[in-house]
Amino acid sequence: MSKTVSGMDYYYNSGLFGAAAGRFSNTPGALRERAIESMLQRNITELALNRFKWSNLPESVDPRFLELTLLLNGLSVWYWDDNFDKLVAVNGTGTGYTNFLQHPVSFTVIGPGARILGPDAAANTFVPKTLSAYLPEADHDKEEAVKKRKGFAMWPNYLRIPEIDTINIYATRLATVDRTLEINTKNARRNKLITATANTQLSMTNVSRQIDEGVEQIMVTGAVNPDTTITALDLGILPESYEKLALLRSRWWNECMGLLGIDNANQDKKERLVAQEVSANDGQTDSMRFVALNARREALKHINEVFGLNIEVEFNVEVEAQAQMLAEQSGIQSDKEESE
Repeated sequence: MSKTVSGMDYYYNSGLFGAAAGRFSNTPGALRERAIESMLQRNITELALNRFKWSNLPESVDPRFLELTLLLNGLSVWYWDDNFDKLVAVNGTGTGYTNFLQHPVSFTVIGPGARILGPDAAANTFVPKTLSAYLPEADHDKEEAVKKRKGFAMWPNYLRIPEIDTINIYATRLATVDRTLEINTKNARRNKLITATANTQLSMTNVSRQIDEGVEQIMVTGAVNPDTTITALDLGILPESYEKLALLRSRWWNECMGLLGIDNANQDKKERLVAQEVSANDGQTDSMRFVALNARREALKHINEVFGLNIEVEFNVEVEAQAQMLAEQSGIQSDKEESE
């Protein structure tokens, strides 16, 4: 007895399983595309986390955790912790209202708690704290700011929005193209349809296998009419579609790298790039690079002044070599190579 499909079932099934890579679909194709997307998210996130090189950081501040906090949370709060007597940089969020410059006046952070001795020493190691914010437009007494243990905000950019959305969006786009190329590549191998009767099925299977193996002479018994037995099946896989898809993937990859400030752009031209084109592309990359770099340096200016430190941050040019390596693995060529 067949089950009647209602209208609600139609919309639920369409929403849950309509897309090949739907979040709730467990088909092999959907699982494969999600695996590709996860790999791309990991690769691009690693590049994003390694974009900046920090110098003269105190041992209590971990550059990996600092960049991870800025990428995922969009805010890192620096403060001097009395319990550990060290400068730390931890996750936090603005608490209460903001002043006329849209700076939070206080922060709630998850930082080191009070030291506990005895059997409960491992308990309550990290607890939420509320800190008054250091406001450069109002806090002119540096010693007083240190004494009151105020929190210093470091944002990933001037909009104070995490960049993880850029990574997720482009990882999804690239995964769609990669999965399409995989499907087309497999379909290109299935380019013939063989018709056979029950008596000739085994013979036709052997013929097909020998064709795939490249056997020079195929021996058959009896009369065989190739026109009616072996039929070509057009699956719509055009050779030029591979190049177009690879070109689209290259553009999306380079757009993502450009938004992260990583110089790996490709103009997708066969002729040599002129100096003006390369310079214009470098200018766009530098602009995106300073979007994140200026926000970090502004916070460091106040942290260095108050605590008497000399922490510096600059863009890590070595990450461009990593991005280029990942691009070459996907057949993407940089514009600088094309111009040489």
